[in-house]
Amino acid sequence: DCHDRYDRCRFSVGVSDFSTRYRNAIDIVLAIVNPVFLAVDLSLDAAPYSQIVEQIRGFIERGDLQPDDALPTVRQLAGDLGVAPNTVARAYTELGEGGWITSDGRRGTRVASQTPATDKRARSRALHEAVSQFLSSLTHRGYSTDEVVAELRRVKGLS
Repeated sequence: DCHDRYDRCRFSVGVSDFSTRYRNAIDIVLAIVNPVFLAVDLSLDAAPYSQIVEQIRGFIERGDLQPDDALPTVRQLAGDLGVAPNTVARAYTELGEGGWITSDGRRGTRVASQTPATDKRARSRALHEAVSQFLSSLTHRGYSTDEVVAELRRVKGLS
């Protein structure tokens, strides 16, 4: 039972219910990690490991993941996202080298007790890059910039 699994592991996975918004919705897989959503969109130009790194770092920066929160094992996350274990291992290695997470064999992988200070300029650049990639992926699918902006406003309740 998925509910029991969620209670036990605080981790679950499913195909995105965004199918009405994306043409290639089958390419988008979501995972719930403590309980924030982690998605890998195989149709994006960004490598899956990079998507995992950026999202986990963003969760930590926003406070969605707190210091010492447990992350799923490499095998568990890879299986649930449908990516190779090396993909998740590479993401975890990069996050570890950046000081965002720590790995201890017995305790598993956790958000670091002390995370790097957030550089506002770097965060702004990262947001710009992420929005540019998002917009690029949608324009490659045939959506105009105006359509994307209108949909973002509609989803956010601004129009």
